[in-house]
Amino acid sequence: MEKAAKFRIPIDYYKIMSICVLFLVIAFVMDTPYNIMKNLVVINTSRSVLVSDYIAMAGLSATLVNSAVSVLIFIGLLVINKCQPNGKIIAALFLTMGFSMFGKNIVNTLPLCFGVWLFAKVHKAKFSNYIMQAMFAATVSPLVSEIAFSGEESRIYRVVLAYLVGIFVGFIFPELMEAAKRMHRGYCLYNSGIAGGFIATFAVGLIKFTGAEIQPENYWSTEYTFLLAVAAYAISIAAILFGVIKDGPRKAFGKFFRIIKEHDHDNKDYLLLHGRASYINIGIMCIITTSTMLLLGFPINGPILGGILTVAGFAVAGKHVKNTIPVLIGSIMAAQLNFFDLTTPANALSILFSTGLAPIACKFGWIWGILAGFLHVSVAIFIGELNGGLNLYNNGFAGGFVAITLVPLIILSEKRFGKNNTEKEQ
Repeated sequence: MEKAAKFRIPIDYYKIMSICVLFLVIAFVMDTPYNIMKNLVVINTSRSVLVSDYIAMAGLSATLVNSAVSVLIFIGLLVINKCQPNGKIIAALFLTMGFSMFGKNIVNTLPLCFGVWLFAKVHKAKFSNYIMQAMFAATVSPLVSEIAFSGEESRIYRVVLAYLVGIFVGFIFPELMEAAKRMHRGYCLYNSGIAGGFIATFAVGLIKFTGAEIQPENYWSTEYTFLLAVAAYAISIAAILFGVIKDGPRKAFGKFFRIIKEHDHDNKDYLLLHGRASYINIGIMCIITTSTMLLLGFPINGPILGGILTVAGFAVAGKHVKNTIPVLIGSIMAAQLNFFDLTTPANALSILFSTGLAPIACKFGWIWGILAGFLHVSVAIFIGELNGGLNLYNNGFAGGFVAITLVPLIILSEKRFGKNNTEKEQ
């Protein structure tokens, strides 16, 4: 009891809870509790495969409530397990907030979370060491929904099967995340997307082996661009103010400029390294990505706001202006040149999530960053066919392919031409 009394909820969690409160206020101002609950049932019993914009499927209010509640549940777990915040945890919370607008919900994330908890128990480790992995494991939450809520068979039977599969996937997920990181040596920020991509690809193969097919979804809303853009900018300004208020503008921005000078691709916890100034980075990255989407003519909807929040979250765990802008430039170039219309969902999401390759620009420079972004879009648009929309972090899977292929070529090239800033071979 004495130890429990000493733990105070960190202010970082209050900051994220304030965003959840903003979402809840907007939701209940715009709709009635009855309609919100009815539409939450729609969200939680949907197939949730890519691209399932919950706003188009069930309305803005229910989507915001789903996002807020999903995040608050994990903050509750973090507090119960006395977890102090770090860059990866904050990134995971923003990721949960964003993807709960187009694929994650309470029903399809719980079995994955339980599976990770079981992994910790079996290995006699504290669950507090694995809550982050439990949040990231929801990359394959559509697999749970697809098994439970597609087809005409008994719903109870399918839900039980879906939960057993989800528990198993959650149980193996921490090991797969570690294996994914070893594959790309830290040059892609989305380890969970790579792990989820392999799981989803195997799952699709097994599902098709039975003669079943996975039908893609195409829910894509356009009517709330102004409101959601205002919300994104409000979150940005609040994050910058939060980063400045403790140390004052001069000292805080001094720390921020140290963040954008970071060149170590594998030491990415800006929250632990630079403290609250990392929230300035969150705000600025949120402004850049929101503005980029608007300038390119994309609507701000569930998936795009989810992508913006993901970029913002990883601004405390590896992304900053200097290492993401080159990747964005390359990805926008690729989106302009491919045969798809620029404003298709595939291009929008590929541009946003290409920033997971920021460590390449961070380590090797802006030219390689542009090439990485260009290649990312080229791969991401087509790689989703492998996993049937069951991997929400599909762009992480694509980014892993790019990093695994491109980084050895960069190292070889720089060795050949006498560069001395290449990574040493392990």
